[in-house]
Amino acid sequence: MNGTCRDCMYDKYIDRYPGNASEEVVKEYRERLQKLMDQPGAVPTGPEVFREVRELRGRLFGEEEMDFAQIKHHFNELMLEIEPNLDGRVLASEDPLRSAVQYAMMGNFIDFSALDKVEESRLMELIDRAPDITVDEQCLQQLRERTKKARSLVYITDNCGEIVMDKILLRQLLRINPDVKVTVIVRGGPVANDATMVDAEQVGLNALGRCIGNGNATDGSVLRIMSREAREAVFSADVVIAKGQANYETLYGCGCNVFYIFMCKCMLFMDRFKVPQFTGILTYEDPEILFNVYADEALLKRYQFRQILPEEGPQAGEMDSVCFPPEEAKPMEIMCRFAREIPELFLVAIDRETGKVAGFLCGIASDEAHFSDAFFTDLSLHDPAAQTVYLLGLDILPQYRRQGLAGELLRLYEIWSQVRGKHRMVLTAHKEKVGMYEKMGFTDLGISDSVWGGGVWHEMERRLQ
Repeated sequence: MNGTCRDCMYDKYIDRYPGNASEEVVKEYRERLQKLMDQPGAVPTGPEVFREVRELRGRLFGEEEMDFAQIKHHFNELMLEIEPNLDGRVLASEDPLRSAVQYAMMGNFIDFSALDKVEESRLMELIDRAPDITVDEQCLQQLRERTKKARSLVYITDNCGEIVMDKILLRQLLRINPDVKVTVIVRGGPVANDATMVDAEQVGLNALGRCIGNGNATDGSVLRIMSREAREAVFSADVVIAKGQANYETLYGCGCNVFYIFMCKCMLFMDRFKVPQFTGILTYEDPEILFNVYADEALLKRYQFRQILPEEGPQAGEMDSVCFPPEEAKPMEIMCRFAREIPELFLVAIDRETGKVAGFLCGIASDEAHFSDAFFTDLSLHDPAAQTVYLLGLDILPQYRRQGLAGELLRLYEIWSQVRGKHRMVLTAHKEKVGMYEKMGFTDLGISDSVWGGGVWHEMERRLQ
């Protein structure tokens, strides 16, 4: 969780308890709240911690969740009333896609989680100002071009009311590519004024494509706890659009092709994007941001950490033949297929001086209970939505060994896997390597069924929660 978000949440709730609560209950509340705030690292995310805070307050104070059903129905109807007018403005504009994005940004103002009060007069004022919003033209063009070529598009919604603006944007995207298969993802249960299936049906979103819930009632979209159906949709989509600050906070760094559209409403986002409050943002996933943030500073100066490029498959194949005996090395054609077909599970370290691959870690995702040698050769077994990653190779060229690169690749791969919704990593190792992997946090499960290369292997796992 981001430090700014943590501090804001702590200040908001630490002294917020009923006046008739006993000293003992208040003490327990403050201690438990502090413990929630002190969870280290980026996982769990802010929205997950916020859900835990709500649950804590419910247990200790009997505080019930506010029922937003009437508010949501009201704002949905309010926006439906002005939808024809907004749609007309979009179609009459010089660039309908840009115009639709601008209105989608302003709709994100309807947020009872980030704002203490949502004034309708202020909302209408912001909507009228939408055509004046500056939109990142490079990002807009990327969205346009990717949509033209896309076979599938996922649209992850945020709040009630604004989903009418999302309809307008989706219609423009369908005009660009009438054949694209659209999946709309809403929250799986009530949380504040976030859109659910009830809201999607009320405004007619389901007329534009398949509508599904994300499987939980957490603000944002946390891949680790999303339903399999929702994860499959996200990982298989050619284009993903995510609305709102919470979706940005929970998804950014996942490495998928995500475009984010939101309004900066709180200090965290105003500081991050260096803009005033209520500024609209269109931005695109930076595939290297996770590694640039979490990599060891010294190693990051020497190596670029990123997903493999298709043309680097032959380099990986050659490295495998150097790093493993002939009977254990993976065939060149398999390594090239890995690089082409599942690059999202192939993390490389590039020597910044030479531009060449110095080391890599690759794997395959599957919900099988145990390691299978078929993973090495049959890429059809890869299941993007699966929550276990089976590691198939940690390769470091000899000249780069004993510098901490192997451990860093494993550490970054773990973070990468967590953000992408994985729950555990599994590998096989010869007996003499078991101790090394135990120091890296893996548990020895005993002799594996694997007979890859004719050897005896230990199966080892690391839980990622």
